[in-house]
Amino acid sequence: MRKMVWRHRDAETPVRRGADGQFYVAAQDVTELLRDLARTFDLPSGADEPAPAGEGQAPSAPLDGETMRAVASILRAQADEMDVQLIAIAGLHPFD
Repeated sequence: MRKMVWRHRDAETPVRRGADGQFYVAAQDVTELLRDLARTFDLPSGADEPAPAGEGQAPSAPLDGETMRAVASILRAQADEMDVQLIAIAGLHPFD
């Protein structure tokens, strides 16, 4: 089965379909996406602004700066944990 690569028009994350028919995204792209989202929600200390809304959408409820920084922190922690797990897996299954 031929691998298909699809790129969202607003993103650069390739999605591939495996031989099993499932869709896959490279782990490094997922961690990069999490960190990009964290940067979107990260505000300087003391800045209280509403959460950014998607294009043409209004936020359902404004988030204060503390909440937005907490969301950013959680997203970064998830990306870091995923990186740690991937490094461990790569060490167990080297390609050479």
